[in-house]
Amino acid sequence: MAEKLDGNKIAMLTGIAIQDDETFKSEGGFIPERDQYYFQMQQGGNVFWVGFKDLLTCLRLLEKMEEIPEISNKWWLRMAALYGNDILMVEFRKTE
Repeated sequence: MAEKLDGNKIAMLTGIAIQDDETFKSEGGFIPERDQYYFQMQQGGNVFWVGFKDLLTCLRLLEKMEEIPEISNKWWLRMAALYGNDILMVEFRKTE
């Protein structure tokens, strides 16, 4: 049986995003794994940041769960080249 989600435990986007670009500015080159965007989220009084790479991993998981249409392998390879091959390693395991 699926767990019922408590609405008070769900994080919501605040609409704020930043790029971690201090190193980018000082070293003069963009490195996605280091200089990625982060999105501010809030759950109750707790504010935290989620990186774009984490969102890509969630998107890959949704694809594996067949909850969204399949995304081209070419696109995933481009994302992996920028953000790391580990986003391709996501596997979905059904729980009984």
